[in-house]
Amino acid sequence: MTTLRTTDTEDTKAASRSAGRKVLIIFLGFFVVFASVDAFFVYKALSTYSGEVTTNAYEKGLKFNDIIAEAKRRSDDRQSAQ
Repeated sequence: MTTLRTTDTEDTKAASRSAGRKVLIIFLGFFVVFASVDAFFVYKALSTYSGEVTTNAYEKGLKFNDIIAEAKRRSDDRQSAQ
């Protein structure tokens, strides 16, 4: 009977190691796939979009108040013409 228990224990340990390795491989595989997809999206985002919405944005920002004043003046002119 002692031999049978030793064999059962060894089989259980081997099965446990096999299951543990399988879980580890699945766990690491998930993160490798996740990181690969994430890296792909970062690459595509950086390579396809320059981030520039308009040229000379700083200069346009400095003239913003003038643009608003001009639009208000035009609006007032239209209202007074009616």
